[in-house]
Amino acid sequence: MRPPVILLAASVLAACGRSDRAPASEPGASTVASRGPDPVLLRVPRSGGRVTAAILPRLDSVVWRSSEPAPALARVLAFDVESGMLAVIDTAGRPTRIDLRLGTVRTASKTPLTALAAGQGGTFFGLAADGSVTRLTPSGDAWKLPLRVPAQELYPQRDGSVLAAGVRGGTGYVWRLRPPTTRIGDSATVAGGGRAVRTGSAERVYFAAGSELHGVRSRDLAAVPAVSLDGPVRAIVATPSGDRMYVALEGSGEVAVVDRFRDAVARTITLPGEVRELRIDALGRYLLARPARGDSAWVVAVGTDRVVGSVAGAWRDDLPLVMPDGAIATATGDDVTLLDGASLQPRDTVAKGAADFWHVVLWNGFRPRSAELDKPVTFGGGESAADTAAADTTAMPADTLAPPPDTATPAPTPPETTSVPRPARPTVPPPNGASPGEVALPPGEGYTVQFAAADDEREARAVVRRVTLPGRPLRVVPATRGGRRFYRVVSGPFASRSDAERAARTTGMRFWVYEGAP
Repeated sequence: MRPPVILLAASVLAACGRSDRAPASEPGASTVASRGPDPVLLRVPRSGGRVTAAILPRLDSVVWRSSEPAPALARVLAFDVESGMLAVIDTAGRPTRIDLRLGTVRTASKTPLTALAAGQGGTFFGLAADGSVTRLTPSGDAWKLPLRVPAQELYPQRDGSVLAAGVRGGTGYVWRLRPPTTRIGDSATVAGGGRAVRTGSAERVYFAAGSELHGVRSRDLAAVPAVSLDGPVRAIVATPSGDRMYVALEGSGEVAVVDRFRDAVARTITLPGEVRELRIDALGRYLLARPARGDSAWVVAVGTDRVVGSVAGAWRDDLPLVMPDGAIATATGDDVTLLDGASLQPRDTVAKGAADFWHVVLWNGFRPRSAELDKPVTFGGGESAADTAAADTTAMPADTLAPPPDTATPAPTPPETTSVPRPARPTVPPPNGASPGEVALPPGEGYTVQFAAADDEREARAVVRRVTLPGRPLRVVPATRGGRRFYRVVSGPFASRSDAERAARTTGMRFWVYEGAP
């Protein structure tokens, strides 16, 4: 019976004819817009300096450089895709923000904090010297709340709250805090809490006590079953999705794989020696284990829990690093060597690369502005939106509307309309030999250059002080979109788009040109 079915399918396909859709291989705006975020390699001199960005796989192509130097970095906490804010800790223990949009570097607190964690939008949470939970926002708002039991770890949540965990008298405590209020939203106690541990997952809050893990669910602080292990916890890390945790045990080469959905050990990975530290990449492909002795790392494929092998290189806060394409970057002497993740064979070497701090983010912020965005909207007949602004806007009867494009009935021809051309604007010669870009234009006409948009007015004014535009003042213009207030750094109007672009290029900064006065 299969041949008739095949013939019937073939006849149906033949009757359908050629599809009107463009082939998938044809380039177009939709193809470009649908691709994923760009893998961006950020590098900072280990002693401090300007941050540079390269779009991978071109390691030597610097597409961006910060306008301000960054301090020597110790660790990256998080990257906020929406704001383009990189939350880091410097070697002095101070929280710092690196804004990839503005190129600015700001220290959030001159006083070092412990248990630092990053929330959304570049928000920092940390513990002050007196044990109080502190929140620092990019706008400069500081919030502080003391607790009756000193907290040990902080776990920012997706809803803007933060969970604080502490231990007293062998009992673990968990509080849900919702800044800027000082009221504790919820709390729970955990029997047998030894010390709070940070897993890298927002799904659970765990306490390590002997050879057991006790904890609660983050969403409702309900207790979860205790996880029994074969020894005390040395290191723990969760997969990016939070479905599994890898737990290294004291004095052992075994790594327990804990299933979050069963709250039990699913299997065990045996490594050649005792493990001191664990690290997993942002895409959850490889687990890196640091031996208790020696400069190397064991590589475990997360998908199969297979021990791939070991790679030589110093274990640093940034390296070894799993790259977005699966390569593993390691520091070997003064250089950085990139190894194939599956075979651990060398693929490339970056000379003197070990002198920099390395980090990778996935972000579209460095893509060039599409030329299509600057074209005027046109309708049938080639008229632009401005030319048809005065056209008759009386609604057409329902029976004259065009049917959907897939229907068999052709759309009726719309009634003819008469358009009256607008009178041309008289050309006025520039006074006193001034260039056309310096001539004052009527309100609402000309072109404006925008250099930045910031949530904080102080950040915007810092851009104004930093940018020099000969013969043109820069100013900060407040605006609101979707109920959110922000501040634009603009200059203009200019007589033409070419004048605006020519002036903006002299600053060396990224800019946007749009029609109309600021």
